[in-house]
Amino acid sequence: MTDQPLLHYKSLDDIRARKQALRKELDSGSQSMKTQWNSLFHAPKRDVPSRRITTFMTTSASVFDGILLAWKLYNRLGGSKRQSKKKKSLLARILG
Repeated sequence: MTDQPLLHYKSLDDIRARKQALRKELDSGSQSMKTQWNSLFHAPKRDVPSRRITTFMTTSASVFDGILLAWKLYNRLGGSKRQSKKKKSLLARILG
């Protein structure tokens, strides 16, 4: 159902003009959807060296964070069953 009032056509030319206007509107909507689809599902080209460096640094930080989390979980959940009475290492005291 449309929000426009019911149009009354007096001739075939009125109908053709309305049809042309609707076709133009549909084509512009189609072009808009194509643009939005391409921006969502196609990665932008990475020609700029600074973008590559930024991506590399972000990926490296994420990998380091994942490794650090795995190490902390391994140690806290009893990964090493030995219970020594030695002092914890400096790294273990900082992270623990």
